[in-house]
Amino acid sequence: MKYEPALDGLRAVAVLVVLAFHCKLPFLKGGFIGVDVFFVLSGYLITSLLTLEAEREGRIALGRFYWRRMLRLWPPLLLMLVAYSALAPMVFPEANTFVDVLIAGFYLSDYSRAFWRTPEYLSHTWSLAVEEHFYLIWPVVVLLLVRLGRARAAKVLGVAFVVATAWRMIDAIVWQDWYRTYYRFDTRGSGLLIGAAIAQLSWRPSKQQADGILLASVAVLLGVLPALYIKSMVTLTVVGLLVDLAATGLVLCLAAGHKSVVSSLLEWPPLVRLGLWSYSIYLWHYPISRALRDQMDPVATLLITAPVSIALAALTFELVEGPIKAYRQRALSPA
Repeated sequence: MKYEPALDGLRAVAVLVVLAFHCKLPFLKGGFIGVDVFFVLSGYLITSLLTLEAEREGRIALGRFYWRRMLRLWPPLLLMLVAYSALAPMVFPEANTFVDVLIAGFYLSDYSRAFWRTPEYLSHTWSLAVEEHFYLIWPVVVLLLVRLGRARAAKVLGVAFVVATAWRMIDAIVWQDWYRTYYRFDTRGSGLLIGAAIAQLSWRPSKQQADGILLASVAVLLGVLPALYIKSMVTLTVVGLLVDLAATGLVLCLAAGHKSVVSSLLEWPPLVRLGLWSYSIYLWHYPISRALRDQMDPVATLLITAPVSIALAALTFELVEGPIKAYRQRALSPA
């Protein structure tokens, strides 16, 4: 699978707008859509890798896949949770630190946030829980899809995206409970599914088509960033659908590899580097922003949260993620 640095640049932009949103910048009220971009990108990348393995080897080594995912995701999370455990009793004395860490560490935050609104100060781990549940079931699903062939698999996943989107909308309309609908794995699978669909899709846009799709996708995302309010039914229904489609347009066109203004901007080396650190930036930024944002104005919160989160992410990458990645490549690569 060819590496596209613009996709790492897209990760960087996604995590930075989420960071700014959590600092409560007033002109980035819709920054939470960065998580939706992550979901589409994750669905695309994981499905691409699993499909290539299944087609090449006739199987998917499930044990190797789960072990690699654990080595990739768990150590940085555990490091952040250890730091949270040490500092939360002083910074967040009202929090139940033990329960928070237990829920986040076992990837249960999606349903605990949906039904019990906990953990409060680790609430960002809900999206990690959604992706982890996806990783648990997806290799088996891909094995079934490979038997259909890519064209039919793409159609099946397209239908699944429509069903998942309809399920989220129905759930939101029936229950009228934003928490219940927004956080759950079963109501947030649409982005992962449409990302998976374009991984199976053999069609890629031409240069001219990609330019048009990129323009429309960026326009939609920029349009919702300044004013979209997260805790509303519209974010779960019509706008949620538009954001999924716009994120899909971005990923599809960047994966096609055509040079454009957008891809050139996203391939800027510092942005690509931030994309490589994006997982750890996401892990560290939220507790920091929560500790600051009630005491400071949004700009001051951002000016502290961003550099501290990036510095911690860089250290985490160099001391934890990098060495573990080298081990994964050396010890777990297929024979």
